[in-house]
Amino acid sequence: MSDMLIRQSDGTWREATYAGYALESDLQNILAAHPHLIPGVGAGARTCREFQSEVGPADVVVVGAEGEVTLVECKLATNPQVRREIVGQMFDYASRLWNMDVDDFAARWHNRTQESLFGEGTDEGFPLREALARTLAEGKFRIVLAVDAINPALKRMVEYLNFMSGPSTSVIAVEYSRLMQDNIEILMPRIYGQELAEAKSGAFKVAAGEYILWDAGTYRSWLEANDSASLGNFDLFLKEASDTQLPFIGSKARVPAGHLEIFDSNRRRLGTVSIFYYSGKGASIEFDFTRLSKLSPEDRPETSLLDAFVDQLGQAAGLGEVAENMRSTGFASRRPNVPLSRLPEESIRKAFVALRVLKG
Repeated sequence: MSDMLIRQSDGTWREATYAGYALESDLQNILAAHPHLIPGVGAGARTCREFQSEVGPADVVVVGAEGEVTLVECKLATNPQVRREIVGQMFDYASRLWNMDVDDFAARWHNRTQESLFGEGTDEGFPLREALARTLAEGKFRIVLAVDAINPALKRMVEYLNFMSGPSTSVIAVEYSRLMQDNIEILMPRIYGQELAEAKSGAFKVAAGEYILWDAGTYRSWLEANDSASLGNFDLFLKEASDTQLPFIGSKARVPAGHLEIFDSNRRRLGTVSIFYYSGKGASIEFDFTRLSKLSPEDRPETSLLDAFVDQLGQAAGLGEVAENMRSTGFASRRPNVPLSRLPEESIRKAFVALRVLKG
């Protein structure tokens, strides 16, 4: 018995027949192929089935065009996990994604889909990479429990979790009823918890498409009002960048982001030095020279030049771990990003001395 009536050719009304799913993977396949059926997922989203984490595969992971992450777990009513374990399972997955390195995330994505998340060899994926990195660092995830039937216990859990979790995490349950009418299949979603999640996070929401170009002046004004502890070092960063003839390139994003592009004397692009804003950490500096790790030996700068750069960077207090990670991974690591407010002014000056070594 269903809540849907279908009018027949003779004018009578007939209930659609409940068909259900033989396997949970049937529901997974539908949602992976049609992510717009998932609450909060917009156009341009990409999906990955069985995304691998340390605690096992998540059924469906969705990355939106603006870097949002949605975790979907599918369960049938016949599965006893639908009442309790599904919730713990999803938060376990979310905890493993929280603070995951964005390149690690992209590698896992590629291993499952055989597709690049950002577009290798182009700059088109840079804004998405920036946005996804912030999402992972801040743990801003949408958790969707996809079931064939919502029971009262699941409703109570959704209400409680939205009440207890912070504004960055939303928990939604969706009942995807699969119905039949003759030889036609019908999918009828019923959403539970979306209004609760939106009401909880309403004060923190930014309208879709509301982007700001974070040029130096806009970024500085924002820091002055929201992160004054980073302002002095940000000004010094801009001065040193100008003296080194490195223009600050503002990103078009919802939260402050901008970077310097680093080239050598032969105009080969080697990497970027970015200033991202993370809630809870403030404006943070990130040295990303992963491009170097992908260059062939003949295309890379001289080893002595790279060693001199890393040695000089390592002399800056607070940036020693960054330099050591570059050295030990062959520039494949961007970690860690370091809050500007924690760096001595002399460290910022020494960082630019190191960058001048690369520029030649």
